[in-house]
Amino acid sequence: MNKIVSKLYIALLATLVTLLSACTPETYELGSQDIVSDDLAEGIAFSITHDAVNPNIVYLKSLMPSSYQVCWEHPQGRSQSAEVKLQMPFEGEYSVKFGVQTRAGIVYGPAAKFSIDSFCAEFVNDALWTYLSGGVNNEKVWIFDNGSYGFAAGEVTYADPSTTVEWNNWSANWDPGVGHSGDDAIWESTMTFGLTGGANVTVYNSSSQSTTVGTFMLNVDDHTITFTDCELLHTPSWSDRSTNWNRNLKLLELDENHLRIGVMRDNSEGPWWLIWNFVSKEYADNYVPEDKPDPEPVLPDGWEDMVSEVVTTEIKWTMSPDVPFDWANLDGSLMNNFTAGNYPDWAAPVSGLEKLALTLNSSTMTYSLILPDGTSSDGTYSLDKKGVYTFSLPLPAYHIGGGDIMFGADANNQLRILSIESVGGSVMGMWLGARSSEKDEYQAYHFVPNAGGSTEPEATTITVDNNKLVWGHLENDKNNFRIELYNQYGQTASASPVDPASIVFDYSMELTFTISGLSGDAATKEYNAGLMCTASGWWPSYSGTSDVKVKGNGTYTINIKPEAAYNGVIVFVIDIIDMFSDIAEPDKVNVTIDTLRIL
Repeated sequence: MNKIVSKLYIALLATLVTLLSACTPETYELGSQDIVSDDLAEGIAFSITHDAVNPNIVYLKSLMPSSYQVCWEHPQGRSQSAEVKLQMPFEGEYSVKFGVQTRAGIVYGPAAKFSIDSFCAEFVNDALWTYLSGGVNNEKVWIFDNGSYGFAAGEVTYADPSTTVEWNNWSANWDPGVGHSGDDAIWESTMTFGLTGGANVTVYNSSSQSTTVGTFMLNVDDHTITFTDCELLHTPSWSDRSTNWNRNLKLLELDENHLRIGVMRDNSEGPWWLIWNFVSKEYADNYVPEDKPDPEPVLPDGWEDMVSEVVTTEIKWTMSPDVPFDWANLDGSLMNNFTAGNYPDWAAPVSGLEKLALTLNSSTMTYSLILPDGTSSDGTYSLDKKGVYTFSLPLPAYHIGGGDIMFGADANNQLRILSIESVGGSVMGMWLGARSSEKDEYQAYHFVPNAGGSTEPEATTITVDNNKLVWGHLENDKNNFRIELYNQYGQTASASPVDPASIVFDYSMELTFTISGLSGDAATKEYNAGLMCTASGWWPSYSGTSDVKVKGNGTYTINIKPEAAYNGVIVFVIDIIDMFSDIAEPDKVNVTIDTLRIL
């Protein structure tokens, strides 16, 4: 029996190969294996001719049959077109190699040479050539942007490939700041472009202590740049994130002082634009920061009522025991986004911080501070239009974490409101900051309101409109059953069951859903289900694969602890893994979100 099956398999395979061979259109074929290098010489396989009017224009033309895939190596890079037009600005002797793809691989012929006898200024007179290289017979040195020069926030920026990413027409979806590439040794690196005797580039990478020398070609019409014999300067440990660091890279911004070049990430993380940011060394060496006012926190409309009247005019604010402190920039944004249980050892909060309470009475403008060790302080306070509390007496300091992390007011006996956490009009928390006298930052303290006297914060319930809930086979390339609460790339983008901006939490989320109408194998088999919850900017991003086990019709609950604070979401879905094809009657399935609570 096995022999019969084997013979049938061989016969079927032979028939299939024959059919495929007969049906494949002959639009391309590999060259013969017996082509040798001498067959691909100039005058036999290709030609080199100079333009009759401008001899600095050189035409390369394949003389091979059109069925051959040709490969050129020429002074301005590499090409696979049958005909290539070179615009050669500099005099000198140059070489060209011509090859074809064969079944044995690419075979190149001997190098052919051609000469350019005079300089052609019109080929490098575009302002972009001068910006990049300093002009003819000059060179210009570029270094990584460290975020201090008023252009980028750091050496690398991200851009979404689903949006427009073109010359002077793009926007960052994440500008993570200086040091994001994770290599402190890169900052002495340089990239030097010159136009002396050719378009030359020297790349020195201080991290790898390596120097490479090559040439470059700037396409001022398509706004691309190509490197030959070297690569765009980048952090060495990032090399595996793209397979192309030198060919037709996107020129996104270039002027006298700054340069931004896009490289497409194509590794297992998925396609995304990596924008590498540079400034000229001369500009950096002479940069004097513009005298600008310090950025300030932007508080929501009605913030004064929020912090003064929750239930009564007297509000007891207790320090959050889970996320009690952080550091903040001058605009109020948190630097670390610590979450419950995720503080590093050097900043571990001490216990009992829920007993640190600041009671404010907006009617009498009096305060009472009680520390966990029983120390207390009472006095009066004022609150200005910028959200700055000024206390009549110095607030006593208290050790709240690490070796020397202290609670207290600043040198002016002030605390400033950095941000207010609210959902649906309910105040969930407030961050107060003490301005550092040494750095442009705040020591930030996280308080939660307890107008009714409770010291334990309560979760906020988020309203879900189940009439707008979407579910089913929503990803064609996967067999998952998806429940979509919000997806800015999906069906709920214009009609969402939840307000995506209301998903603001840093401690926990509890989501309970009910599924009914399952049929076929889906009614009895057990499946893993996971929540996908992605914030704006794609971080933080939670993607669970087994948050709960789903077995048949019923009610299920997912609980998560976030890696960092969420301030809204762009993707918020539940995936029941590999279930969809097991559902006999998908149209009869019904899903509801029963409760959604965040804290």
